[in-house]
Amino acid sequence: MKAREWERRSRRRLAQRSKKMQRHYDEQRIPAVRAAVGDGRRPCAIVSPICTRYVEGLHEVLTRGRGGGLRAVDTEANRVPCCHACNQYVSLHPAWAHELGWLKHAWEDT
Repeated sequence: MKAREWERRSRRRLAQRSKKMQRHYDEQRIPAVRAAVGDGRRPCAIVSPICTRYVEGLHEVLTRGRGGGLRAVDTEANRVPCCHACNQYVSLHPAWAHELGWLKHAWEDT
């Protein structure tokens, strides 16, 4: 493959989401996040050391990467309203999060 041909190929944009995933976001995920955030004054449920105190989104206890699929991820029991800082803290400190029940594996009771 010639250099110019490779440059043309590497400039193609990838689709951001599949149609199936976009439909899932439109019908389930976005309304769930909007309901959790509400007026922006609801308290964060996780309260990590870097918590900003107010709900900004949802944390998934059983993530897709830990064995939850789209259907498992978007259940009421799996959603935890939290701030972005806490969601990031859970991702960066999985042992802490697992100990407190903020992260689970598919083989564990949910």
